[in-house]
Amino acid sequence: MHASLLILLHADQQASWATFKTNGVLINSATHVSLESIPHEHKNIIVLIPGMDVLVTQANIPSKKRQQKIQAIPYVLEEQLIEDIDKMHFALGDWTSDIINVAVIAHTQMSAYIAHLNTAEITPTVIMPDFLAVPKPPVDTWGILYLNKMVLVRTGEYAGFTIESDCLNTMLTDNPPKHIIVYNNTKAMFDIPVTLTINDHTLLACMVQGIIDNKPLNLLQGVYRTQNKLVNFIRPWRLTAVLLFMLAGLYIVKQGIEYQQLSQQRLTLKAQIENVYRTTFPKARKIVNPRVQMEQRLHALRAKQGKMGQNEHFLSLLNKISTPFAQTPGVNIKRIDYRQKRLDIELEIGNLQSLERLKQRLSRTVKVEIQSAISRNQLVESRLRIRNH
Repeated sequence: MHASLLILLHADQQASWATFKTNGVLINSATHVSLESIPHEHKNIIVLIPGMDVLVTQANIPSKKRQQKIQAIPYVLEEQLIEDIDKMHFALGDWTSDIINVAVIAHTQMSAYIAHLNTAEITPTVIMPDFLAVPKPPVDTWGILYLNKMVLVRTGEYAGFTIESDCLNTMLTDNPPKHIIVYNNTKAMFDIPVTLTINDHTLLACMVQGIIDNKPLNLLQGVYRTQNKLVNFIRPWRLTAVLLFMLAGLYIVKQGIEYQQLSQQRLTLKAQIENVYRTTFPKARKIVNPRVQMEQRLHALRAKQGKMGQNEHFLSLLNKISTPFAQTPGVNIKRIDYRQKRLDIELEIGNLQSLERLKQRLSRTVKVEIQSAISRNQLVESRLRIRNH
C-alpha cells in the first residue's frame, strides 16, 4: 500500500508532516520541523498553506461552456477582492448548475509558497488552504481545529476560513451556526449555546481524515499546474523533434515520389520493349518476357543461318550492342536502320556524358561513330552508326 505525505506549513517557515495510508492511518509524523528535514520520496504530496492567504467563495455564472465560465470568474468576483484581478490566481473546485466554487490567492503569495517548497526539493501534487482539511461538518454545523493562536473553521464542503482565536467569538456572534464540532481542544468555550463535540484525534490525524473524506480544492491549476518531469525535460527539445519529424516526413514523401516515378518509367520501358518485340516478330502472340523471348528467337535465327559469318550478320551485330545499351540507363531508341552491314540508330539519352559512356561501351565490340548530337528539351538526341570491327 503506497503512503501519501501531508505537509502543514506554518507562518514561521516551520512545518508539520505526516505520512498516511489510504485508509487514513498515520505511519509517521512530526511537528514544527524545518521543511528540508521532511522525507519527500512520495508520489502523492499534499501541502496545506495558511488559510488566511486564501479566499474560498462562490461565483454564479449562467453558462454551459466551461471555458466561458473560467474566463468570467475573475470579473464576477472582482468586487470581493482588494487587489487587481490580474494579480490574483483563481482555482476552481466542483460546481453544480451555475454555482462554481473558487479559491483565490495572490500570485506573489502562491509563487512564494512554491519557491519555498522548491528549496526543499518538494514537488506537491496538491496545494490547498488548511481550513479545507478540517473534517467536513454536517449542514448548519461548523468544524473547528485549533492551530497555535489560529482557528481553522470549515463551514461546508468548499467553504471556511482561518481566523485568530481571539476573533472567533465575534464571528460566532455575528453569524452563529446551530452546532460546533471542536476536534482538538477540550477547553474551548463560547458565549452562545452550542453543542460541543470533542474528538481525541491529533491535529494531523484529523486533517488526514478531512482530506480523505472529501475531494480537495487544488490550487495547482493553470500556470501552477504540476508538470511531469519527463515533459519538463522534453519541452526544450520539442522544436527540434518537430523539425526532425518534418524532415523524416519529407524524406519519406520524396522516396515515395521517386518510387512512383521509377515504377512508371519501368512500365514505360516494358511497353517499349514489348512494342519492339511485336514489331520484330509480328506473328508473336503471347509475350511473357520479351527480352528472354527475343534472345531465344535470335538463337533460333542464328541456327537457321548455319555457316553465315557472325561478323557480317545483322543479328550478330544486334547481339553485340544489346549489352552496352542495357547497361546504359535513360536510353530511348527511336529508330534502327540496317543496311550495307551497318546499323544507324536514332536515340534519346539524358546528357552528353551518358552518350559518351555508351559510345565507350559499344567500342569494345563494334565500331561506333556519333553522326549527330543535339541537346533539346533537357535530353540529347543523337544518331549513331555502328559497324563490326
